[in-house]
Amino acid sequence: MRNLVGCLVLGLTLAGCGTTRPPPRDQRPEFHPPSTILEKYDLNHDGIVTRDEMEAGLRADFAKADAKRTGCLDADETRAVNEQRWAEDQSTASPLVDLKGLGCIDFEEFAATPRSLFDQMDVNGDGKLTQKELHPPRGRRSSFS
Repeated sequence: MRNLVGCLVLGLTLAGCGTTRPPPRDQRPEFHPPSTILEKYDLNHDGIVTRDEMEAGLRADFAKADAKRTGCLDADETRAVNEQRWAEDQSTASPLVDLKGLGCIDFEEFAATPRSLFDQMDVNGDGKLTQKELHPPRGRRSSFS
């Protein structure tokens, strides 16, 4: 009898594992290409994102997030940034993580993802992302896909 009950419990447990379905299409976050992380730094709105524009935008974003003016985002400030990023665009949200183990997020950690993405997308290495680099043809394989 014990074996029968054990088999039933195991069977029901396994059956429950297979019933998880992805959310309906209308409830999934809209996909945006990774370039949207960088396009917001086109400060003069000319369709080109320069490294200088990105750095200025990152510094402004960091200063805004660093409400306590310590030069390092504590857990509350980090949580606020991560929640804001998630709310703005779930498909490109890149959470801040204390990779250095400092107990806070410094500017270098804050800027790491956009800087890395910029370097990957700046195909010709000129320090500018043109529309062609920001939105390459769909068939082209990039180093970040």
